[in-house]
Amino acid sequence: MIRRERDRAFWRKLNYKLGKSKKGGSIRTVQVMDEAGDVTEHDTQEAVENAIFEGIHNQRFYLAEEAPICRGRLKGQFGYNATTAAADRVLDGTFVFDEDYHAATDQLFQQIARIRSLVPINSVSSLIDHVSWATSWRKTNEQTSSSYSGLHFGHYKAGADSDYISNYHAAKTSLALMRGISLSRWQHGLSCMLEKKAGSRLVHKLRSILLLEADMNKANKIIYGERMMQNIRRYNLMPEEIFSERNRTADEGALAKILFFDIS
Repeated sequence: MIRRERDRAFWRKLNYKLGKSKKGGSIRTVQVMDEAGDVTEHDTQEAVENAIFEGIHNQRFYLAEEAPICRGRLKGQFGYNATTAAADRVLDGTFVFDEDYHAATDQLFQQIARIRSLVPINSVSSLIDHVSWATSWRKTNEQTSSSYSGLHFGHYKAGADSDYISNYHAAKTSLALMRGISLSRWQHGLSCMLEKKAGSRLVHKLRSILLLEADMNKANKIIYGERMMQNIRRYNLMPEEIFSERNRTADEGALAKILFFDIS
């Protein structure tokens, strides 16, 4: 406890020096700016929700739909999950574009084929055993917000102390992953709007955080954040300087930048 309080005091002082002492909170009203620069404030639940969906969800969360592969003829060839024969040809490096192809998409497909030639098929397992599941949850902060359904981090962290409960949670999640099943509660999330700058409630200036189900979030972290990153290191697909150095933090770089500007 003494060490934790000492660390908290250290980060408070550092954030103050870096100008990060003022933090924005949750919002109950939002402001919308029109093309003329006039600001309209919404304070009812329906008006706030409509403004958020129009100004944030319908714009930020659909940016990927503008990619060429999500439109026109390519969308028909690949579908939403890219589980078609055309996707297999991309992995094999044999996909042939039409005459009106997009050059950047062609380069992307070439890199996908190159990665497949280096990384063996099924090199990342979707099976999560109860030991890995429990070990990962024991290191998780119980206070992390999640799960619109109410099955929050505390449920799984408490279950990590039981082999039976951990095995049940891990088996259920692995079964859904390996069979390509999307649980109904995985299809819902809770969007939280936070102020990027304290006091600013302009809808386009808000930070949007989508809270997913705790078990889905953990499965993504294990599969993509751990196992796939191990493959990236194993097959040298990313330069070493991308990964953080031992006993070094990103704040040291930010502090060095501020000191450099002050000296200059």
